[in-house]
Amino acid sequence: MNPHAREVAKYTLTVDDPALWSAEQPSLYRLRVRTEAVGEFRTHVLPLAEGEAFFDETSVLTGIRTITADVRHGLQINGKTVKLKGGCLHHDNGLLGAVSLYDAEVRKLEKLRESGYNAVRTTHNPPSPALIEACDRLGIYVFDEAFDAWHMGKQPGDYNQYFDTDWEKDLTAFVRRDRSHPCVILWSTGNEITERGGLGNGYRIAAQLAGKVKSLDPSRPVSNAICSFWNGLDRKTMLEVFQKAQEAGTAAGQNADLSGGTLWEDYTEPFTNGLDIVGYNYMESRYAGDHERYPERVMLGSENFPKEIGIHWPMIEKTPYVIGDFTWTAFDYLGEAGIGKAVSVEPDDPILQPGSNALSSQASVYPWRTANDADFDITGMLLPQGAYRRVVWGDRGTYVFSADPQNTGKVEVISPWGFPDVRASWNWPGQEGKAVRVTVFSRAEAVELFVNGRSVGVKKQGESLNAGLPCSFVFDTVYEPGKIEAVSRNVGSAEAAFGGCEISHGSLETVGAPERLVLRPERTEAQADGHHLFYVDVEIQDALGRLVPDAAVSLTADAEGAGRLLGFGSGNPVTEDNYTKGACTTFRGRALAVVRAGYETGETTLRVESETLGAAECVLMAD
Repeated sequence: MNPHAREVAKYTLTVDDPALWSAEQPSLYRLRVRTEAVGEFRTHVLPLAEGEAFFDETSVLTGIRTITADVRHGLQINGKTVKLKGGCLHHDNGLLGAVSLYDAEVRKLEKLRESGYNAVRTTHNPPSPALIEACDRLGIYVFDEAFDAWHMGKQPGDYNQYFDTDWEKDLTAFVRRDRSHPCVILWSTGNEITERGGLGNGYRIAAQLAGKVKSLDPSRPVSNAICSFWNGLDRKTMLEVFQKAQEAGTAAGQNADLSGGTLWEDYTEPFTNGLDIVGYNYMESRYAGDHERYPERVMLGSENFPKEIGIHWPMIEKTPYVIGDFTWTAFDYLGEAGIGKAVSVEPDDPILQPGSNALSSQASVYPWRTANDADFDITGMLLPQGAYRRVVWGDRGTYVFSADPQNTGKVEVISPWGFPDVRASWNWPGQEGKAVRVTVFSRAEAVELFVNGRSVGVKKQGESLNAGLPCSFVFDTVYEPGKIEAVSRNVGSAEAAFGGCEISHGSLETVGAPERLVLRPERTEAQADGHHLFYVDVEIQDALGRLVPDAAVSLTADAEGAGRLLGFGSGNPVTEDNYTKGACTTFRGRALAVVRAGYETGETTLRVESETLGAAECVLMAD
């Protein structure tokens, strides 16, 4: 090699009987590369003393596995067909803001795995290295996404101002950084790109980006998350689309499929040139028709409304050419405030009028903060939506929720990204004797509900649904304090009397007033490297040690010792709390403290205090 020159050295490496990486068994290898100065370079260019060596080395965590995708076998990892049970992730880590630490990413992914997830989509920019490493180690498939905008921007300050000059450099760096990681199984060149209908040389750019990715990594399929034409066409065609939608009574708005017919297919088909898998955002209704039109097209639900998983998943499971689904979103995030609202209003409320945008993010007045559209809130607490997804994906549990009796008789309006407002609570003080609705999520053939030991009825699968959600059972009863219990059974046959095989049961009970403050550290020991985190759940409990699900208690928190308090807050989507100030109000009886370990060995004492309930402490050790 000549001085100051750069060349590529290629080596063939054979691994006998390799342990293959997959989500079920994430076997990893560490590949080390070492270079040494030899020959003329050693003796003349870089004089070294006798016995002295000059070398450079690096290493990378990697794994061995195969990926294929076709319309007959679907997505296959190591020859085994896999359906992607996926969730979109924003880059923030809730109370920590945009900081990405390995422990934060691991905690998030472990919670997703417990709920049945096997994949994440990194929306809509390259993820942190910490997230990718965590996916490697835990066994999570990654749909790795590069851009949210090309040279036609969506918002002020978008990447479009750099795209023309920097796309190739940035895309190259992105692929080179992540291509050694086995968790990455699919590249995405963009999300809801404005140029998807051909504006701004969109067809040429799409092929150019896909080609660049394949030149850097021919081993993985390339995709793009393509949405409907709620924008992205020339003014004349866009006006025609809106007029036809209005005549058909189709509600307009972001991600609404307004075009009808085959206009979407006609305009996006050239955009898919070079893609191995076509991502569909919120367009499950087009799968079957597009399969007839493009019989060799492999499809992916790259982004979809969360409450519709029960409607579409059975079809996805049995359809080889659709390889999976990614919900928007898996974890709640800071931004797009209130996009997942659900409100109960009187029948004559203006919000029910056509064209109302009261449920949009833009209509979310201060202090709305989070999107409120996820299976988990920003503290990592599983929400009813997440329980529902577990059931749809095969969980045999029985999940019981109730709605505020004050909303009985009203009309519940749910945004496309929202979910019915049901809560894991049987505490409705002042509502005794009023009508109340109970919702149960279960895969059973039938569910029976008991209130204080008395049966209030049996519902069979599909008989009474909440918001049309399959696997939901709705019971209308009267609120009385005590205990409600739902029993899930398979009845055997339609003629058989109810009382068949019990699958599972779930319950809620009325609890007492707040009596104490309890800290529940998820761990008490960690390494003193300045990067490890301690997550401490904070609960408001009654005298019997039960969570008080309607408790809103003002708290302060402080950490003394080797570590420091990094974040303190709740999962409340509508709040003025500052997560960095050590003060918050519990939301539905809970809050979360995050302590960062220091660089020195020692203890950290976390103290959380309430004016009404006193204080609680826990000791965290870093060594």
